[in-house]
Amino acid sequence: MESARHRTFAGPSGEAAAAGVAMRNEASLRPILMSGLGVTFLAFLDTGMKVISTTYPLMQAITMRYGAGAVTAMVIYLLFAKGWPSPAAFRRNAVRAVVVLATAACFFTAISRLPLVEAITLTFLAPLLMAVLGRIILKEAIAVRALVAILVGFAGVLVIARGQEAGGAHAFDVIGLMAALGCAFFYALSMVLMRQQSSQDSTLTIVLLSNCFAFLFVLPAGAWQWQPVKLEHWLITATVGLFGTFGHLCLAWAYARGHAARLGIMEYTAFVWAMIFGYYLFAEVPTNWTLAGAALIMAACLFATFSVPRARAA
Repeated sequence: MESARHRTFAGPSGEAAAAGVAMRNEASLRPILMSGLGVTFLAFLDTGMKVISTTYPLMQAITMRYGAGAVTAMVIYLLFAKGWPSPAAFRRNAVRAVVVLATAACFFTAISRLPLVEAITLTFLAPLLMAVLGRIILKEAIAVRALVAILVGFAGVLVIARGQEAGGAHAFDVIGLMAALGCAFFYALSMVLMRQQSSQDSTLTIVLLSNCFAFLFVLPAGAWQWQPVKLEHWLITATVGLFGTFGHLCLAWAYARGHAARLGIMEYTAFVWAMIFGYYLFAEVPTNWTLAGAALIMAACLFATFSVPRARAA
């Protein structure tokens, strides 16, 4: 029969803490693949929020995003979880929600001022920072293969940046640039904190409380800036809530089972989605430099994925 420590998806945080759940490091591909799926969901969220964040004030856009996320997460929690999170879980997730909000504010600022591909590219410092923060906060070793893959992936980012300069792309917006880099730091910190919390809280608890606290914290500022919302933008917001919640669930599940440095590499796959959505929805045409950089990024992801050692048979 499955032990209590393996029921992190459906079990409430109280059970998780009582069972003494520890961070796990699965040797299988499941955490990496689930992390990639989570990044894919969040790429759809990013695209929807580029529309919202360029139409409405920043705080309103963030309020809409986390309001939709809180509703979706609450429905899923009521359907699959048993009981309510513990008071300690509320305290832990309130702290992380501040980091989540900082991530959102920086990212939505970046995508409202920069092309989608450019903003995503600049946030690719996050995997490097995840490895460093994972070492500092979680005391996780940085495997040589994971470090090589991270550096190869970041080399792809540099190729893209060089191509934009050579191709005469528009000059960087300083605020957009700083916002994207700030997003990379806060996102990396939020992922490492989520892995740390996975030893005490269930996946559903982390996702529910992160969305609810973020919504409550930003609501006063969002209400102050509020403007009437068109029906089609409400529909986009609802879709964003679904993608954001499912993406967060996938990432929470993955980070409870795999090293932050290794899983962070899958963040690079977001570039491919940004390139596709940027081209078809925002008329952003990728250059040959961009495609070459994407090839390096994907090679890094594949290298990391297929270099994972197989688990020994019991």
